[in-house]
Amino acid sequence: MKVAIISSTFLPAHEGVSITLFERLKRLSEDGHSVLCLVSSYSDLNDIYPNWSSYVGYIFDNAEVVPLPSKQWMGVKQERNPVQSSISILNDALRKFQPDIIQVEEPERLWTTVLTLPGLSYARHHHIPCIASYRTNFIDYIQDYAPWWAVRIGKAALLQLTRWAYNQYSKTLVGSHFVAQRLKTWGIKNVDYAPVIGSPLVSDPEMMRCPNFFRDYYGFPDIDNTVKILFLGRLSPDKNWEFNHQYLPQLKYQPKMVKFTIIIAGRGELESVIQSSTFAQEISPVMLGEVPHDRVSQLLANVDLHVTSSLKETFGRTVQESLYVGTPVVAPDCAWARNLITPNFNGVLYTPQDGEDFIIKLTTLINQPDTRAKLRQNSISVASQLSIENDPTYQWVEYLDMRIK
Repeated sequence: MKVAIISSTFLPAHEGVSITLFERLKRLSEDGHSVLCLVSSYSDLNDIYPNWSSYVGYIFDNAEVVPLPSKQWMGVKQERNPVQSSISILNDALRKFQPDIIQVEEPERLWTTVLTLPGLSYARHHHIPCIASYRTNFIDYIQDYAPWWAVRIGKAALLQLTRWAYNQYSKTLVGSHFVAQRLKTWGIKNVDYAPVIGSPLVSDPEMMRCPNFFRDYYGFPDIDNTVKILFLGRLSPDKNWEFNHQYLPQLKYQPKMVKFTIIIAGRGELESVIQSSTFAQEISPVMLGEVPHDRVSQLLANVDLHVTSSLKETFGRTVQESLYVGTPVVAPDCAWARNLITPNFNGVLYTPQDGEDFIIKLTTLINQPDTRAKLRQNSISVASQLSIENDPTYQWVEYLDMRIK
């Protein structure tokens, strides 16, 4: 099978789409398939990603990554999108590669800078499937980036673009049932669900735990004996950091609190804002920066809680990674969180945007190691029963193979 993938994002940018693509390329290579991956170039970000060239060319056997000329997207330096001149390069690469199937990640995002739907004309001309993958709730993000007066107009325009773009493709692939239902209500008629999103299985999470992990790996010996609370992901407005800033400082005023440490791992446009905020002065979080994808599971295995306030995920990859290594998750009670978390079994859900409920439940977990241990054991017990058929990259390759046949 010859698979072409078109995407705005890829490694070294560490976010869900990029990491998922990397894992899919590896799986295709291991299974003896050929893959061409066309993505935005990160060469202009050498100051942020000095290792960008490690993810260009043949990064696995028969798996080539071709960087496309790109530019800053949505005013965020590390977010890249192909430019219009990329289309001729992309089309030439497709003609040379002659794929059996094409998958396009986030075509509505690509359209905003190239003003076309990449891969579609080639697929139609050669009568091959061209599958769009819906990965990000951009419509919900508008309110985090646009002025209030532009939100309603912006949402309406983006909804029309989204509906039009995805209906052009053979299928619109989604990895969550709740997302599939939402897209259908928008008028997208070719929605197809498959369990193709998520993190790889972890064979032995207990082996990842180290008593002096933060001393040995990060040089922070003082936090290993505290309750470690991790916030992991992009430091961007859509992750609801305004909520964190407002309510997390209340932790230090809760009665009979054991010693805890807030740890923040990620990169984004809010990094300097967080570091200089009143929140940081009161809580003194430990900032780890961006953690390479192959070290995330070990980090998660060595904290006591993974906390998120995000309301707009389409899956929740880092939450799933937490559950695979047994780390309890505290998250808002919304569709994406219930997709992965069973309340009081492997995590705790709080009323969205309810700061009082958030602090009460987080405080309870911080102060109750026995409860955390029970949640941890439940998560590991469920994960230990999974097999290779549950691996999302395995499911994805099987899905593409069926579309060709």
